[in-house]
Amino acid sequence: MLDVYAAREDPEPGVTGAMVADAVPGGRAVFCPDRRVLPALIADSAKPGDMVLTMGAGDVTKLGPLIVAALRRRADRGSAVSDTVASYTATDGTR
Repeated sequence: MLDVYAAREDPEPGVTGAMVADAVPGGRAVFCPDRRVLPALIADSAKPGDMVLTMGAGDVTKLGPLIVAALRRRADRGSAVSDTVASYTATDGTR
């Protein structure tokens, strides 16, 4: 999870991405304060059969291709995420 992005509304004072990630039951969310490292973080934690979704406001859609590239780099190095990359199909029909 990245930090909270205020789209058209004013930011909610005191609400951060870290706060939201901490509120996810079972500690199943991770806060990433730097979006530049997020693709590698996801590639390192994705397992075969996992589905990676991006949701948010602003330019969060730009992360999809970066995540796929990070997954492909891991697959090229023979990591366990190669099945995840092989099964990925982007919404624009590319692989």
